Amino acid sequence: MKVNIIGAGIGGLAVARALSLRGLRPQVYESNPRMVSLGGGLIIPPNSARILDHLGLGSVLEEHGLPLDDMQILDSGGKLLYRRDQGEVRERHGRPLYAIARTALHRALAESLPEGTLHAGHHLERIQHHFDGVAAVFRGGQEADGELLIGADGRTSRARQIMLPETKLVPTGQTAYRGVASTDPLPEWRGTFGEFWGRGRRFTFFRIGPGQTYWHAPVTQAPGSFLERPKTELLRLYRDFPAQVTELLAHTDEASMSAVELADLSPIPTWWRGRVALLGDAAHATSPNLGQGAAQALEDAEALAEALMVHPTREAALTHYQHSREASANAVVQQSRQLGELGQAGGAVRLLRNLALAVTPDLARRRIESFYGEVRG
Repeated sequence: MKVNIIGAGIGGLAVARALSLRGLRPQVYESNPRMVSLGGGLIIPPNSARILDHLGLGSVLEEHGLPLDDMQILDSGGKLLYRRDQGEVRERHGRPLYAIARTALHRALAESLPEGTLHAGHHLERIQHHFDGVAAVFRGGQEADGELLIGADGRTSRARQIMLPETKLVPTGQTAYRGVASTDPLPEWRGTFGEFWGRGRRFTFFRIGPGQTYWHAPVTQAPGSFLERPKTELLRLYRDFPAQVTELLAHTDEASMSAVELADLSPIPTWWRGRVALLGDAAHATSPNLGQGAAQALEDAEALAEALMVHPTREAALTHYQHSREASANAVVQQSRQLGELGQAGGAVRLLRNLALAVTPDLARRRIESFYGEVRG
């Protein structure tokens, strides 16, 4: 089977790797003129780590990842709301959380593919269906013919727009500012995935390498509005947060900061139509609050590749792929949105949230870890 893939992000590269391991030679087409990573950091939960093992890339975590000691959620005044020892997560799920630079994972996936697999500078314009195939038509007139086209081109997927033009992203009402500070966290936070919850603001951080700490700061903002001087204005917005927050902001080059309006995708009726299938954020775009975006794309990649191998027809394979993945992926979208709203709540909701976490911390654990899989003991 000749398979073409739109998008050279983590999901697109992962499905290319999974198909290559099964004897196919997929081709990957990326709209950017150069193969570049989005940068920043990623959390690799146990379900991601297992897929990387299946792809023969588990060593990337040992070589470039940092196993975390714990996860902590605190309020904006520094009061501990929730703590989870990652040794316990390892015992229960086989792996702890890992932190890794996105570039390291992206590079490992790209380098695992046969030479000539990746094609940069191919912006998808339209899809043409033939009796016995499907063609991706790119800006400039180039075409890629195949028997299956996989849209793994992210939350603003062009493949999805063509296949399901009625679908729209749903804004969460938050803008996330992101950066990498040129410093380690303070000593007490060095091995921690940390998150501070404040009214209308959150701040997440974790170390991704020596002298490098990734941070992510969602702020409640009206759609289309961005901070004009992000470093100065973020330092002002977070001035009442603990010193760890302002320390990281102060050690970040403003020119390297980025901002994105957070949005997700309500469940779509189908992940495939004819010879076109969607994967990752193209099928189920999520906000980043559960740290499951890349994980769900990796699970999609493994599931789709396996379904294509074991089912007798393309239709049966794609039907099984969607049925095996959509409940979990759509639950991530819903729970991630809810967690983001809860984390930035104010007033009575904030007080009730803090009380609930103090009385029943297991509720938070079950929500955060419900997608980790492989429970032991």
